Amino acid sequence: MSKLFKGLERIEEARERITGVSFMAGLFEGKPDFDLLLPPEEPAEERRAGEAYCKKIEAFLINHVDSDEIERMAKIPDTVLKGLFELGAFGMKIPNQYGGLGFSYKNYGRVLTLMASWSNILALTVAVPQSIGIAMPILLFGNEEQKQKYLPCVAREAISAFALTEPMTGSDAANIQTEAVLDSTGSQFIVHGEKLWCTNGPIARFATLIARVPAKRAHRDGKSVWVPVPEGKGAEDLVHTAFILDMHQAGVQIRQRCQFEGCRGIENAHMTFQDVRVPVENVIGEIGKGLKYALIILNVGRAISVPAICLGMAKQAWQPTLDRANSRQTFQKPIGERQTQQMRIGQMAASLFAMETLALLVWHLADHKQYDIRIEAAIAKMFCSEKTIHLLKDAQIIFGGMGYETAESKRLRGEPGFGIEQLVRDAEMYRIGEGATDVLRPFVAREGLSPHLDRARTYFDERVTGIERIREFVRLLRFYIPWYWRQWRRNSLSSRLEMRHPKVRSTLRYAERASRRLARAIVYAMVMHRAALRDDQGRQNRIEAVGEDLLTIAATVLSAESKERTAGRHEAWDLAEEFFRNAKERIDRNIRELLRNRDRILTAIGTRALHGDYPSLSSGIIRRGLNEYLPKDKR
Repeated sequence: MSKLFKGLERIEEARERITGVSFMAGLFEGKPDFDLLLPPEEPAEERRAGEAYCKKIEAFLINHVDSDEIERMAKIPDTVLKGLFELGAFGMKIPNQYGGLGFSYKNYGRVLTLMASWSNILALTVAVPQSIGIAMPILLFGNEEQKQKYLPCVAREAISAFALTEPMTGSDAANIQTEAVLDSTGSQFIVHGEKLWCTNGPIARFATLIARVPAKRAHRDGKSVWVPVPEGKGAEDLVHTAFILDMHQAGVQIRQRCQFEGCRGIENAHMTFQDVRVPVENVIGEIGKGLKYALIILNVGRAISVPAICLGMAKQAWQPTLDRANSRQTFQKPIGERQTQQMRIGQMAASLFAMETLALLVWHLADHKQYDIRIEAAIAKMFCSEKTIHLLKDAQIIFGGMGYETAESKRLRGEPGFGIEQLVRDAEMYRIGEGATDVLRPFVAREGLSPHLDRARTYFDERVTGIERIREFVRLLRFYIPWYWRQWRRNSLSSRLEMRHPKVRSTLRYAERASRRLARAIVYAMVMHRAALRDDQGRQNRIEAVGEDLLTIAATVLSAESKERTAGRHEAWDLAEEFFRNAKERIDRNIRELLRNRDRILTAIGTRALHGDYPSLSSGIIRRGLNEYLPKDKR
């Protein structure tokens, strides 16, 4: 059934089945366990430690970091990086015994949110080494010698990076071409290839390098493993493997510091490797597990770093936007008194509340190791990045012409130098980085479809015919007939205190019904479309979208209940209920359109456009194709 997701075969091989408890896995099967969204409370001493550290970081940012200078010079000063190392900011997720602060994911997220509210570029520079640099893969998969050697270094003095993406692969991580070949002595690998968009690459001392190793199968301790072959002779395959790369090693060359629409202070590299020698002891974990490791460590960035940075950026824009709406006069009246802007700000408020509650929930789940949060992590990343873009664009509309002008230009004539246009430019990167939205949606849908795909694997196999296919069909009927009837029976909510609130109960009952409707609709879609579902990203996107909204509904309503019960704050219900009203409309529409929609018509138009069937759309201009923008010597 990996054919259902054509082009993802290698990723499918690297993907592990859900191993811990997962709220989303149950939700896609029509059995959401809302108790899973209420893990044990955060220890008070842990929260106090995080809040105390946030005060230190806040003082450092105010006194030593000029975010406007970072934007203007497109560079983070070395003194700033040194100061953050002294504060331990690059070692927040590294345990104390290895020189780090040993923070929880929740505290790590809080600190990144605070930093991003001052400078999202600085927050990103700090996050990358701890999310996808060498610290996390060594912590999860490295040996004790590697931990002792490298973790104290990256916690206190050395920046690290992540080298996965290549010019011709992008999000298609399975098809990277960089190779690491074991030399004839068996003591080191020789690396050739290139990597693109390596964040922190130009300033990194180390990098997590994912490369393909010529290897063959062998049996050790009763299991099959990949073994690298000297000089690639007799290799059965090129298998993805993770390495600790010393960026000072001969043959590593930074070819370019990439420049982007926004994120001007980011250090991002195009780099090449020519005869780079990497000792065998720098292999992280097992040969052939590199893609699996990459997918796992990317979950940290998706769950914590990107949502935190996006949340910080959105919160940074919130108060200046309110101030602008209250002070900007049009026709003798503040625009904040106009219904259009009030509705816009109301929607921004509901989105910001939903972003924060979802991010905090996923961080909290990440701190409890029995949870498998890969689906929740992907959803948090998509939701927060997409909502941040919409929120910031709405803020820019409220600022009007001042929202299109740069902060520096406004400051020159004495206007408040708030750079909403910079935030709008910067935000787009977080939609793309660490798993673009259009890649993560099918990923989430794949997890939702997984139980059904596994059960129907033999039946959908095109090689199975005749009696065997009939047997498989009968077997599936025996399972799905009782399964189907269960999807019409309501699952009761628990009697926990949080669930007794009438607004919580009514909202979660709707979410539970919608979960069963979604589960039924997924099976209907599989029966109706079978193999055609493999390329039907419209339906895959709707599966993800419903799951995303149901998770966020549950997060917001439980957060509103908690704020009311513990702090007497009733106003959170305004925001939770507004998000629920909008989400309910989207959910009902997406479930209906999972079965019947007009995607085929729009797809046909897109296909014809790609084949050049609408030449008039390029008429009346000086027509130039993409290759005509190449440098003249390369055309």
